[in-house]
Amino acid sequence: MTEHIAQHIPQPSRINFFPGRLLSVGDLEHEQQQARERQWMHNRLLHGHGVVAGLDVTVAGDRVQVSPGFALDSFGREIVLASMTCLDASEVDHESHGRVQVVITWAEEPAGTVLGPAGSVPDSYVNQPLLMLADHVLGELPDHGVLLARLHRRDGQLVADPSVRRHVHR
Repeated sequence: MTEHIAQHIPQPSRINFFPGRLLSVGDLEHEQQQARERQWMHNRLLHGHGVVAGLDVTVAGDRVQVSPGFALDSFGREIVLASMTCLDASEVDHESHGRVQVVITWAEEPAGTVLGPAGSVPDSYVNQPLLMLADHVLGELPDHGVLLARLHRRDGQLVADPSVRRHVHR
């Protein structure tokens, strides 16, 4: 455990700002990345990973619904699901025996465009988590994903078992 944590501790550094200093794109990117890594390290080391709030899983027929919510992944990255999201779980069969998991992972996507020196570039990046059904060996967790529920069929009906969720204690 300690070795895993130590692998993700960045060497802190910061830019020395002073009047008349010319800042480059690289300087600003470095400053922003350092701030993100400090926040992620804080989250990871002081809070852990798992569901913080919401992200409740319900089933309606063969559709899995996940409510808006917030989680931290094992890197300490914030996962924000802003609206109710549905997944088709019609492929979950009786032989799955709970191997199918509802998982959410951190991701971000470019949003908008601005004109850069070489053409259009993203204006910003938006936290856009990936919600998926993943087939895993029982007890195995997805890489850097947060497990929300395990799915199985009981008497032909799709059932979500949220008891496998890990919660972050606030």
